[in-house]
Amino acid sequence: MKQTILVVDDSDVIRSIVEQTLRLYHYDHIITAIDGEDGLAKAKANRNEIGLYVFDVNMPKLDGISLVKEIRAFDSTTPIIMLTTETDKAKMMTARENGATGWIIKPFQGDKFIRIVEMYLKP
Repeated sequence: MKQTILVVDDSDVIRSIVEQTLRLYHYDHIITAIDGEDGLAKAKANRNEIGLYVFDVNMPKLDGISLVKEIRAFDSTTPIIMLTTETDKAKMMTARENGATGWIIKPFQGDKFIRIVEMYLKP
């Protein structure tokens, strides 16, 4: 079963918080990326291991929605959670239409974040 989680966010602080939260709940297979292009390269290199993607929406080089489109070109089933400060309903719909499966607003509570992760990755 694919259990690796790919976290893509241009904020060092958010990447660290997400990773610490996941590790606290015993999710130890985590890959992080600093922007959309880095995330896409790591997604392609690890596609057979990734069981869940967590993407920021607003990032340099390749934004989260464009990253979703790129991922869906070669991986149509792995869940993608968008993690963002964006509350714009139109952006949410665009992300969903392009293949995102969930949306979490930052800042988030760790237990709520983990409940959503667990919905997609059964421990």
